[in-house]
Amino acid sequence: MPRFLKNKQFIFVIVIAVALISAMAYTYGGGRNVTPIESAIGGILSPVEKVFYSVGNSISNFFASVKEIGTLRAKNAELEKEVIKLSKNDIMLQEYINENNRLRDMLNFKDNNTNITTKPANIISKNPGNWFNTFNIDVGSDNGIKPKMAVLDEKGNLVGIVTDVGKDWSKVLSIIDVDSSVSALDVRTRDNGIVRGDSNGNLNMIYIPIDSKIEKGDVITTSDMSMFPRGLIIGRVEKVEKDEGSLLKQAVIKPEADFERLEFVQVVTNMKTTGD
Repeated sequence: MPRFLKNKQFIFVIVIAVALISAMAYTYGGGRNVTPIESAIGGILSPVEKVFYSVGNSISNFFASVKEIGTLRAKNAELEKEVIKLSKNDIMLQEYINENNRLRDMLNFKDNNTNITTKPANIISKNPGNWFNTFNIDVGSDNGIKPKMAVLDEKGNLVGIVTDVGKDWSKVLSIIDVDSSVSALDVRTRDNGIVRGDSNGNLNMIYIPIDSKIEKGDVITTSDMSMFPRGLIIGRVEKVEKDEGSLLKQAVIKPEADFERLEFVQVVTNMKTTGD
């Protein structure tokens, strides 16, 4: 006989447990009043039932929470993909808007300057630094580009001049470079001068007559004596000073073209005379 069957206490516990379970099973029949013995048995088992119910309920809630976390993670991943997609769409939309604005500015310039023919170009590289002193564009001799052609931004403001030409590229010297020099005119006062670049990304207009009425805000354009087409906007007067040691004035000119954000230009390929 097995040893545990010889243990009277163990046998007693088994018998009691079986009796209690049987009694409880009998009470689940329902439809009658319980006896005092059944009531006592129910009182003994009730705390045990509560413990088992609580443990079972906690386990059920745990697995439900695990499942819910997995669902939330999946939804979060889907939302992240949607955000990335929307961000890409926003970028594409902004590019379309920028392109549309550039084309609109070009059309406006062409409508107001029917004597000028231009070739659009993208800037493909520039010199190191923040300013576009020199830069390369993606059109060249195959596109009819030649040295000394004027280069404008999309609105028609003067940017620079073509200096070197390859088969499918060209190099441009901008008007803000210290080596640049442009014959200029104050549109309001009709005073002539020379506009040169400086190291700060601005322009200086020199050789202005001492009696000139030039003032801040005046528009400066290319003059008849310029190698550029006449009437191209260079910039606006920021400050007027007397040239020390001479009977002349000089002015600081802010370029009309935005050299910090320059991406697109147009090259003047010919300059027709009025009436052609």
